[in-house]
Amino acid sequence: MRTSTLRALLAGLLILALPAIAEISGVRGPVALTTVVVSAAPAEGDRMVKVSPELQALYRAYLAIQGTGAPLVPPDPLVRVVDGRVVIDAVASSNVDDLRAELVALGLQRAAQAGRIVSGQLPISAIAAMAALPDLAFARAAMSMTRGDAVKGIR
Repeated sequence: MRTSTLRALLAGLLILALPAIAEISGVRGPVALTTVVVSAAPAEGDRMVKVSPELQALYRAYLAIQGTGAPLVPPDPLVRVVDGRVVIDAVASSNVDDLRAELVALGLQRAAQAGRIVSGQLPISAIAAMAALPDLAFARAAMSMTRGDAVKGIR
């Protein structure tokens, strides 16, 4: 089962058990429901589930250097960063034109489209906002490989 399905199932079981939980903890009324629902909210990592691990690592590195003045060094050397932007491939879950418009609104530059995929340079600061887009199925860093890399076994 997917994590989101398990989380929803767990939240449903918690709501069914609410009267018992409220009685045990001494909390009554709507406060008990609010406590259970808030505790079942998705964790920070779950919000980025539609974003590939290399983009998540880049975003964490970006957050870590904020306010330090240190230069951003991408954790993955194959991830292309250009002037604070990362080259991405984003797959639409529904309407690709809507996804393209949403990504452009987040600052995507040099947008290109092929089938259900939108590519371009997205500000690193917009990776978390991209993860929340309703029309996004999945996004990853666009990585290129030279012939020499293929011979060396680098992916």
